[in-house]
Amino acid sequence: MLLWGDLHNHCGITYGFGSLQNALKIARSHLDFCCITGHAMWPDIYARTPETEFIVDFHREGFKKLLEHWDEIRAEMARQNDGELVTFQSYEMHSSLYGDHHIISPDDTFPLIYRDSPARLVADCGVRAIAVPHHIGYTPGYRGINWELYDQNISPCVEVCSKHGCAMSETAPYPYYHDMGPRDSRNTVYAGLRRGSRFCFLGSTDHHAGFPGSYGDGLTAVLAKEKSREAIWEALLSGRAYAVTGDRIECDFTVNGQGLGETVRGAKRKLRCAVKGEY
Repeated sequence: MLLWGDLHNHCGITYGFGSLQNALKIARSHLDFCCITGHAMWPDIYARTPETEFIVDFHREGFKKLLEHWDEIRAEMARQNDGELVTFQSYEMHSSLYGDHHIISPDDTFPLIYRDSPARLVADCGVRAIAVPHHIGYTPGYRGINWELYDQNISPCVEVCSKHGCAMSETAPYPYYHDMGPRDSRNTVYAGLRRGSRFCFLGSTDHHAGFPGSYGDGLTAVLAKEKSREAIWEALLSGRAYAVTGDRIECDFTVNGQGLGETVRGAKRKLRCAVKGEY
């Protein structure tokens, strides 16, 4: 079955706006699954100087807020996972070296721990988790992805579009808009694929005003066996997901009879695609 969700959005649990309860109410009104993501850490944040004290203090205050309320946030996300809405646990790691990632887990014991890399977070958290690189198209070393250090074993999914823009290529629609920008051709999806990396595409909003699934900011479609946390998690790990920028486009796509997430080898390719847009 085709399910729709937002696995990366923010509200007032850190430096954002709106309550967790209201964000979940909005998610429940139009999504099948979601994360409400807190900002948790920035291991290689700038040194605090008169020029950087505002940005450093701003982030550290947000991280402290999430830590102080993590147990209740985690409990509320677990309570809201009732079948009508499927929820996952999540928080975000900023990194100049690796690029920003949000860590997602299907386990409600997911702890808030601090490490200096996404790989260490996934390895040391003690539960199932993946690290999803996001707004990857920013400049290497300035919160964009580092394809040299990308590890598809911990990051089988990559967020390719969000409120920040579309990272498919340097000429794709929806150019990056944030002051971390502009979009850098070295950090596009196509650049990663040319390196031989294999990952599925996610779309998320990265909305900071408590509105998961906001229209036009990115959304993920998942082909799952059923609407449950385990089935959606298995679909993500298997690559049965795709991204849309706005409308919920239904896409049935095969190569040589193989669908999303499958590996196809050989020089001859037979493509079949059936697409249905919203109306």
